[in-house]
Amino acid sequence: MRASSFNEYAERILKAIEAVLATGQAVLVDQTIDQRSMLRGFIGGTLHFEDGSELHFREFADITLDEPRVMYAYHYQDASRNLIFRYDNAAHKPPISQAEHKHTSQGIHAAKAPAFEAVINEILG
Repeated sequence: MRASSFNEYAERILKAIEAVLATGQAVLVDQTIDQRSMLRGFIGGTLHFEDGSELHFREFADITLDEPRVMYAYHYQDASRNLIFRYDNAAHKPPISQAEHKHTSQGIHAAKAPAFEAVINEILG
């Protein structure tokens, strides 16, 4: 279901964060919400998990678009700060075949943009 405002969009992400916090498996270290207009804004932050791993996330959303995430990154790293995975749509040089992709220790692979909740589920297994 599409959000009708950036505030509603951000609220969905906040509910997913609250759900993982309620399990006791993570703590929210920082959070930024920068509403630029009723339809656009930025949300980001860092979750620390009980095993020392961290999820750094950021999205710039424009809810007037079919895919509202103009920019996104979900960077998950272990306690030693080694990359476990990162989903993003950042441009690469040289260019890669698909804007939406996933970085792992094995390289970069085309991957659809996951919902924030799906990223949390991937981490918690």
